[in-house]
Amino acid sequence: MSLIGVGVAVCALTLVVGFGDMMQKGLADEYEQQAGRASTYTFSFQPVESEMGESEAEKVDAALKSTTERFGIHHVSAFGQIDTSISGPTGKVSATMYIVDPGFDDMRRLKVEHGRWFTEADKNNLSPAVVADEDFLNEYGIDPASLPATITLPGETQSTGTVIGSVGSTEYAEYGSLYVLNGQEDKVSTEVEAPTEFEMWLPPDEGEELSKQAVADLKRQLPDFDVYADRTDFASGMDESLGPVKNVLLTISVLILFMGMLGLLNISLVTIQQRIREIGIRRSFGATSRRIFFSVMMESVVATTIAGAVGVLIAVLVLKAPFVSELMFGAASSPQVPFTAVTVGMLVSVGVGALAGLIPAIVATKVRIIDAIRA
Repeated sequence: MSLIGVGVAVCALTLVVGFGDMMQKGLADEYEQQAGRASTYTFSFQPVESEMGESEAEKVDAALKSTTERFGIHHVSAFGQIDTSISGPTGKVSATMYIVDPGFDDMRRLKVEHGRWFTEADKNNLSPAVVADEDFLNEYGIDPASLPATITLPGETQSTGTVIGSVGSTEYAEYGSLYVLNGQEDKVSTEVEAPTEFEMWLPPDEGEELSKQAVADLKRQLPDFDVYADRTDFASGMDESLGPVKNVLLTISVLILFMGMLGLLNISLVTIQQRIREIGIRRSFGATSRRIFFSVMMESVVATTIAGAVGVLIAVLVLKAPFVSELMFGAASSPQVPFTAVTVGMLVSVGVGALAGLIPAIVATKVRIIDAIRA
């Protein structure tokens, strides 16, 4: 029964570590799709005495190019957003339109399900290239597998755009999403203005200092603009969301593990008392204290390792179960079971066996031949 307790405790511990890592990975992916990867900073540009027109947008683009080259920043994208409606075959279709650059998909972990993402060459297209999410395509009446397809763009001109690819939908979005290349917004609609915000994905260990240096350099090049930067990713809030839950579950698992180890230790001590005759006979045939210590210790380690392996196997099967994936991650694909959870489970099994076998092994080395005769 004590080995069953150890197996249950190891299973619970593996589940806690596995659930925690999988939830952290799933939450990180969701956060990165919503607000960018860890250490993403949003740079805002506002002309002091005018509106953001074509000439102002050109100045900002030139300054950004110079700054990113100077500081070795490789991940930067425009980020403009506007709610609009598009005339579809069955009526108006509401959508959120984003003005982005080709590198935006990597910065936001956008996975193209059908077709392709933007390239620099798409900026030269006469018909604006568009990437849409599945919610928009379904409401508009386009089968994602049939891309590319043509849609009517918003505005009075009723111009057309070419949907070149589709991405997964955001779970909590009110409308479907459309992505348009920065620089082609004027071809989409006169209502869409040039973006005033740009996102940069900076190295996490130096992001804060690098963002300050980039702002100073941009202000130097754009004296007629207000330039400021803020960190806008959600990575810092991940530990706050999962930390308390993981700590509670981990505490419960450790308590269960401790109780199982005490039960195993108690049974092992009783067993040693019943094996005094056997140990004394081994002593009479020349068994050393080291050999007896090692044999008793290994019995405990092997037993808990087998029990722990069964517990880890059950935990992995639970983590990979379809109902668990559906409950934790919904329609999104679930992360793989972390190898860390399996490693922790097996190491804990060996450790518990070693700790539970230590005292019985020491007691066994104290048995003398005369004790076996008396027994």
